[in-house]
Amino acid sequence: MGHRGKRRTSFFAPQSRRSFLRRAGHTAGAVVGAGLVTGCSDGADVRVRRSPGSSDTAFAHGVASGDPLADRVMLWSRVTPAMAGDISVEWRLAESPDMANPLRSGTVVTNAERDYTVKVDATGLAPGTTYYYGFNALGTASPIGRTRTLPEAGVERLRMAVVSCSNYPFGFFNVYGRIAERADLDVVLHLGDYIYEYPGRGVPPEVNPDEYGDGRPLGRAPEPPYEIVTLDDYRTRYACYRTDPDLQAVHRQHPMIVVWDDHESTNNSWQGGAQNHDPARGEGLWPEREAASVRAYYEWLPIRESEPDKPLRIYRSFDFGDLVRLNMLDTRLIGRDEQLDNNAENGFTDTGAYADPDRTLIDDDQYDWLADQLQNSPARWQFLGQQVMFGQLKAVGAPNSANTDNPDGQGGVFINADQWDGYPRARERIWRLIRGGQGAPNVAFDNIVVLTGDIHTSWAQDITEDPNNPDFYNPETGVGSMAVEFVGTSVTSPGSNGDPATVKRQNPAMKYVELASRGYMLLDITRERVQSEWWFVDDIETRNDQQRFGAAYLVENGQSHVVAGEGASGERRNAPALAPVRANFNTDTA
Repeated sequence: MGHRGKRRTSFFAPQSRRSFLRRAGHTAGAVVGAGLVTGCSDGADVRVRRSPGSSDTAFAHGVASGDPLADRVMLWSRVTPAMAGDISVEWRLAESPDMANPLRSGTVVTNAERDYTVKVDATGLAPGTTYYYGFNALGTASPIGRTRTLPEAGVERLRMAVVSCSNYPFGFFNVYGRIAERADLDVVLHLGDYIYEYPGRGVPPEVNPDEYGDGRPLGRAPEPPYEIVTLDDYRTRYACYRTDPDLQAVHRQHPMIVVWDDHESTNNSWQGGAQNHDPARGEGLWPEREAASVRAYYEWLPIRESEPDKPLRIYRSFDFGDLVRLNMLDTRLIGRDEQLDNNAENGFTDTGAYADPDRTLIDDDQYDWLADQLQNSPARWQFLGQQVMFGQLKAVGAPNSANTDNPDGQGGVFINADQWDGYPRARERIWRLIRGGQGAPNVAFDNIVVLTGDIHTSWAQDITEDPNNPDFYNPETGVGSMAVEFVGTSVTSPGSNGDPATVKRQNPAMKYVELASRGYMLLDITRERVQSEWWFVDDIETRNDQQRFGAAYLVENGQSHVVAGEGASGERRNAPALAPVRANFNTDTA
């Protein structure tokens, strides 16, 4: 989310967060990968990228793993070549940090067509097991990485970190560094905005530095300095981000499950274009820009391509034994109709075009897939990992007109047309799926937990059809809630100085609202409850190791509503050793 060119006054841009909330208060009371990063359009010069302060290395962008299953995991790295051509890369995987007695190994070839990235699907692994891995190429060894497969059965506890919205010029990625230090995590979820497409400060077209940062004082001006549009642009921006030591650290220590939001392509993207895409500015055709962004994403992220002939089909599921099924959704590039208002300066109501029953946020194929995943899940908890807020967020609260005698009720005044509020009939279809009946599978689903990023702020809320109607929802007991939503703040992107009390008065389903801090969510999951904890970092203008506990809220088995937790959960004992920070994989001793 974001803007370019004119000031927004919706809740979700820093300037508009402040102004809109003030107004609301008055109103309401195998190997895969992809070309060489070059410094010019003809590809003649090889740009060598290195981590800040590093010595010459073939693996300047670190190592990573992702998309773990019970018997396999994706391994990733990138070779920085001295010259163009095919490069052979050796990889090994072992059960000990010293890489002794490798269990799996192989050699793959990368080249400019893949931007010298390397992706290996390491198969034949044991479930619920921690492994260590490394690469060797051009006489140089990579750092040692650490990963973990998913468990199969008898799972009693899981721990996950959840992140989103990492804007390189806005500050240091201290959040990633703190997550990297947690040895007891099973996985890290990234819900999107892994990169941002905007130009650096002082480079046209100008963007608001309060929203997207001026990285020059921190030594974090983005590369390339202009807005990214072409395949080379996107590759270069990923390469810039991946020199960050904290981002490298979190990838080195934990497998990551990722999904894109809008800024991996451009702001407020939808299936036919984006708010921040204009051919008249020389940005070309949208399908070409979209394809470039998607290709670079698959090259630079440790993600498995389930259907290579359908690169936009990023939605997929992961089973953590019989405890959690994680369904990762795409609410951006497949099936989303264009936003009706990218600015929403005065809010909007559920009338007119907003009430159009044919407007979609996900298409029929993804809906049918989700219905099948929920129907056939063996797990106690059903997680929906997705981008934009699912619950209702209003500047002025009022009951929905369909549930009252007041046809002008309209549910109040909504704020953000980019989230599910801007697609109310599409959201009602998901409500029906959860509740069962009315055209959905005739079965109700319990223990639905929605995980959301995008909004740069922290929330815990009940999911109910009519949060402002006491005949349909009791905010004290949670009766009327069908699911819960935990929303994580950003890694660096700015939040708001708005008043949480004002927001909660208009939105009684909101149990926790924190608008100012950067950080991450930590999910502690047992068979009895899912607890979400918000951990914050107070300084992103210096690189430091400080963090603080913010709050904990949870949902109990079979209850489908949010209650306050009693504090931070304890770390899991006897966690497998972290990968050694300064050791490199050496094929002579492994």
